[in-house]
Amino acid sequence: MNRVNQVVKMHLRNKFTWFLVPWAILGANFLINAVIALSFNDGETVNTGAVASVFVYAFIAGTLTIKETFPFAIGLSIRRKDYFFGTALTVLLVNSISGIALTILSAIEQATDGWNVNLHLFKIGFLSDLPYIGILGFNILVLVHCFFLGFAISSLHRRFGSISMYIFFTAMLLIGTIGSYTMTHFDLWSDFGHWVADNYMDLFWYMIPLVVIYSLISYGLLRKAAV
Repeated sequence: MNRVNQVVKMHLRNKFTWFLVPWAILGANFLINAVIALSFNDGETVNTGAVASVFVYAFIAGTLTIKETFPFAIGLSIRRKDYFFGTALTVLLVNSISGIALTILSAIEQATDGWNVNLHLFKIGFLSDLPYIGILGFNILVLVHCFFLGFAISSLHRRFGSISMYIFFTAMLLIGTIGSYTMTHFDLWSDFGHWVADNYMDLFWYMIPLVVIYSLISYGLLRKAAV
């Protein structure tokens, strides 16, 4: 447990990557959109997708974490198992804090009618019917999902090298191309859109087993990864 705590402390020393960068990006988006809404808005509601930048950054952080910390941790004689569990604990801690912050900002945004300028940046429209505890759960789970998706991809690269990335993304491109062609050929896009609209909350819950799968893949790959 002491080694796991060491990994957590190692990660949290880098506050720039874990906290400052994502919130600086989101803060800049907020200021820009607030100025636009204040200067040019004629009373209409301004909906932005800027909050997505936090979730995108969680994915990017997942892809960078191993490169920046794994060799250093192993050099300190930290076991791969301890590195993984320490990193997972850090991810849960950091993204729980981020999820709480996003939920509070969403509540303030709603209470102030869009920061008094009809600006909706933190409020996610299709979650409007959920209680705040549900919105909090959504924020944390999606952030953790995005991180571990990036972490699994980075683990694949660490275990098998650059060639694995070419194979992986080529396979994803082929699957996407074949899937897109099939959907277009059989005119299924409209049905798919309606299905997503009707079942988006079920898709949200599917992220839980996906996080478990990403974690197991990452753990297995890092156990045999070269430093």
